[in-house]
This record gives sequence, structure tokens and C-alpha cells, in this order.
Amino acid sequence: MLYNQYNIGRQMAKDRFIQIESKNAMLELLKEGRNFERIYLSSSAYKDPKTKEIVQIAGERRIPILRVPARTLKRRLRSSSSESIVGVMYSQNIWELNELLESIYKEDKIPFFLILDDVKYTQNIAAIMRTAFATGVNGIITQNRDKSLITDETIRISMGAAERIPLIQMNLFMAIKELNKNGIKIFGVHMEGETYFKKDLTGPCAFVLGAEDVGISTGMIERVDDTVSIPMREGIGSLNVSVSAGVLMYEKLRQEVS
Repeated sequence: MLYNQYNIGRQMAKDRFIQIESKNAMLELLKEGRNFERIYLSSSAYKDPKTKEIVQIAGERRIPILRVPARTLKRRLRSSSSESIVGVMYSQNIWELNELLESIYKEDKIPFFLILDDVKYTQNIAAIMRTAFATGVNGIITQNRDKSLITDETIRISMGAAERIPLIQMNLFMAIKELNKNGIKIFGVHMEGETYFKKDLTGPCAFVLGAEDVGISTGMIERVDDTVSIPMREGIGSLNVSVSAGVLMYEKLRQEVS
């Protein structure tokens, strides 16, 4: 399990309460072994199969289940308006890069990172997280910011992946320097790069994905080892950043298993 692989026996850098308002996300996290502080269940909740399974697993793990009136639960909701079950847990998923690299090497895994260069929209960030988790990305690196990437909304949209894939918040130039020191090749996703499927993407690597409106910043382009592009028909300037990320992640996975 990813949570056990990365988190057991280590001191967490940061932690805070988060609220899970998606049955899918809650069920995935429970099955993975994550502990919830408590779960709120609407007294009028329809006992669909997912709700039943959540209640069963929580009961087996002795996680407190609090039955509350529907209107009380509705007042707690932040990113949903109709959920009948809500989980509360500690988020403990912000890492130091050197700490994560050490964990990856101990597990004898190939380092594989995404670097988000000012990607702004929650929908895109959450979609990238979900695909990254599915394709075996070891960590997502973002610029230091006041707002955490682990929010009720990213948890819901990514179906729990925001809490399952390791996140690093640091200066991106310093991150590239540290990755280079560890022999990890940095690919910038840029329209003037070579077609992605002509590149050897196997081995330790990281993809730099730029902001939705302007792409990768000049400073980052100057620091990457190579650039790759995704071919498109005339008249299309670029793909959505989460789509581009998905194309590249699955191409790397294809090359690794070929």
C-alpha cells in the first residue's frame, strides 16, 4: 500500500484536519488503511453499497461514526451539496524532497516526479494527481505557497489521490538542482520540444508542466535537461495541462514495460 510504503515509521512534516466529502475517496482511503478521526452519517442516509461498505470498514476499525440530522451534515459540507456521509482525518502528506528520495531508494524504485510550474486550477491539479497516482509517480513538486494543495476539493476531484501521492512544496529551481544531483533527468513540456514518443523516457526522470495560460516559465526552461512536445493538428495551440500530463505519464509507463 502506498500509504504504508511512504508513511509508516516516519515523522510527518506537517499535518492538519481535512474533510472527505466523496464516498469514492473515503472508500479508497479506508481500504488503503488510512485512519479517520470520525465519520458523520446523515440519519436519513440511503444505504447504498458504498455507504454500507464505508460503515462496515469503519466499524471493524472502531472509527467513531456519528449519526446527525441531514440539515446538520449539510452545514458541514464545503465542496459538495448532497453527500450523506463525511469523513474527517489528519492530512500528513507534505514531504521534504531529500526524505522522499531516501524512501524511494530504500524501496528500490525508479524516481519519477512531476513538477508543476504555477499550474493554477484546482480541477487540473486534482486530475493530474489522480493520473499520477495511477501511473506510479513517486511525488509531485510545487512551488511554496500559502494555500495547501490538499483541500476538500482536490481530495474529492482526485478521489483521494491528493492524500495518497507524496507532495513536496519548495523552490522549483532548488528542486531541479537536487533532482539533477540524484541523476534524475528533467524534461520540460514545451511546444518547441521533440515529439514525446521519439524520446527515451525510461529511467529516473521528472516532467515539468507549465501554467495553463503561459506554459513553462523562461527560468524553468533554462534549467531543464531536455524538452518534449505533443504533436497536434494545425489550429490547436495546446492541450489542457492535465491531458498533456496524462499523455506523458502513460508514455513513460508504456516505455518502461515494453
